[in-house]
Amino acid sequence: MVRVIFFIFFAFVYINVVAQEKKIIIRLLQDESLMLSDFQDVIRIKKKPFKFQISLKNMDGLYVFASMRDSVYRFNEKDTIRDFKYLRLLQLEEDKFNVNKFMNLSETGWSYWFYNSAVEWHPFSKKIIKMDSSTVICTKSIKQVKDLAEQRVIRIKDITSPIYLFFVGVAEYDADGNPKKELLRRKLKIEWITNEE
Repeated sequence: MVRVIFFIFFAFVYINVVAQEKKIIIRLLQDESLMLSDFQDVIRIKKKPFKFQISLKNMDGLYVFASMRDSVYRFNEKDTIRDFKYLRLLQLEEDKFNVNKFMNLSETGWSYWFYNSAVEWHPFSKKIIKMDSSTVICTKSIKQVKDLAEQRVIRIKDITSPIYLFFVGVAEYDADGNPKKELLRRKLKIEWITNEE
C-alpha cells in the first residue's frame, strides 16, 4: 500500500513538473524549415521574405536583439548580458499583428516578441496556433527591416550585409517584473545567397 501511495505521489509530482515546463523553439522558414537548436547558427537564405516560427510553452515571449553590426554576436554562451535586468525598459516599439512585416534593427534596444491572450495585440501575425493549454505557435513574417539608428526601412532584397540576431528567453522575473534568470540563449547570423550561387 505504501508503494502504491508513493507511486501515485511521484506520478502526480512528475506530471505537475512536466505541465509547468517552460520551452521555446525557434525556426526560420523560407524554402525550408530550419530549427535553431545550437547556441550559434549561421543560416544562408535567399534575399526574399522569410518567417520566424516561435513555439512558446508556458512562456509569453522572448527578447530579440537584431543588428547589421556584429557587436552582440560576439557573446558566448556564458557571457553576462549587460543591462539584462533592464530588458523590459529597453523594449522597442513593435508592429501590431505584424502588419508591416518588419523586424527592428538596433544597437541599443530589444524587441519583445510575445503572445498573451489577455493582451489585445501582439507583434506576431494574427493567426496563432494553440497546440494545447500551455503551448502556442506564433509566426513573425519579415519582408523588410527597420534600421532605427538611421530611421529607414530596407526591403530584404536591398540588404547588403548579414543580419545578426540574439534571442533570449527569460525563465524567471523578480517581484518588479525585471528579468532575473535566462531559459534560452541563441545566436543567429543570416547570410544572403547571391543570384550567382
